[in-house]
Amino acid sequence: MVWDGIGRKILLSLMALLGGGCASSASVDVPELSLRSTVLRIYDSVGRGDEAEYRRLVRLSPDDQYSDALTVTMFESIRLHQAVERAFGQSTTAPATTRPSDMLAAVDYRQNARAMRDAGQSWTFTVRGDRATINQLADRPGAPAFRRVNDRWMLVPPPWDTRPDTATYRLMVESERQMAAALLVARRAVEAGSARSVEEVNVILRDLLTEEDAAASAPTVKRSSTRGGTAR
Repeated sequence: MVWDGIGRKILLSLMALLGGGCASSASVDVPELSLRSTVLRIYDSVGRGDEAEYRRLVRLSPDDQYSDALTVTMFESIRLHQAVERAFGQSTTAPATTRPSDMLAAVDYRQNARAMRDAGQSWTFTVRGDRATINQLADRPGAPAFRRVNDRWMLVPPPWDTRPDTATYRLMVESERQMAAALLVARRAVEAGSARSVEEVNVILRDLLTEEDAAASAPTVKRSSTRGGTAR
């Protein structure tokens, strides 16, 4: 994890892939209104910072800890932006001056969601039983799909290339959890009034992530138990 790490993640596979499709005028005999409504509600939930609604619409596997951690990071970042806007009365992503310190050093996923919401209104879908795919992304590897669960459509992100039983995967999960924790601490500082500017919020994030980087790179030493001053 590095200081710029807050911006390194995409908004899961959904935000990364759905933005790449082009509108199609093809007419397909599928329940497009229902599917399109699901897509728009997903983007709306991100735009509002409504994590509960997002999780009702996106089917994350219980074993996929990384997607869960990414989701927590995404919404912690959004909640931090919202807290800064309420407290300081300024945009966190479109500063009035050119000073870098005026921009919050955390991804504002709402921007992408708002842009993609408009594009999603033109997408078409193909349904096969209880599954559906987006026609514009049919040939793209790793494209998300939809699954009908209890008579309603949910988005199903594709599995990650990294297997969950690997050290790399566990490190990815831990990195996201640390990032989400840093965002939470920064938000609480804003809400408590101990951080009084965007620059001070950025300092909190920088310091927390720098500490975590140092801890992650430190060599692991197995502690020895002692009895009577003698290592065992």
